[in-house]
Amino acid sequence: MVKKSLKVLSKQQHLKRHKQHKILIRAILFFFVVLLATLGVLTIAVRANNDARLYRINQIYASLGIDTNDKYILQRQNVFGDKRVYSYDKGRTYSSEKDYIRAASVDATAKELDTAVKAAGFSFIGQPYAGSTETQYHYKSAKGEYVRITVTSKLRDDAFQNSLLMDGKFSDADFKIDPNAGPSNVVIKVNLDDNNE
Repeated sequence: MVKKSLKVLSKQQHLKRHKQHKILIRAILFFFVVLLATLGVLTIAVRANNDARLYRINQIYASLGIDTNDKYILQRQNVFGDKRVYSYDKGRTYSSEKDYIRAASVDATAKELDTAVKAAGFSFIGQPYAGSTETQYHYKSAKGEYVRITVTSKLRDDAFQNSLLMDGKFSDADFKIDPNAGPSNVVIKVNLDDNNE
């Protein structure tokens, strides 16, 4: 009789533990389903935000009218929608960039681009290297978006690069090249977050 009641009690304890295990397994599965659903929603939200940012950056480039202008020859581009923060400075982000060649002098190209950027709704905020051989202008929109244009002499840039590659140093002739000589190298950067690059 005692054996029988111990057997019944052992069977009841076994069933109770089995029930508890089922509940625990269901709870763990529920947790993972909720976790995966949350991660999925977050991924979709981040992707949607990045797509919206990329769309806006492309709108800004399109508003300048450069890509539809045969005078500007696209050399390379790195345009992206995700916010890329510097690893060593969380207050700075990378800019999207497009590089072109324009068959005109540096002054004429810079003036033309200045007009285009202002017509696109950006206000001039500064020229950090005024007086240097590199013309660089910074602009800001009412929405806090930034455009930075840099224009240099391709002839001069190439001469310096070639001398350095071939001879390991710059020649006197490199420094005598007119910094305004065309064609021009053009770099246009767009940043939706800051002007700290």
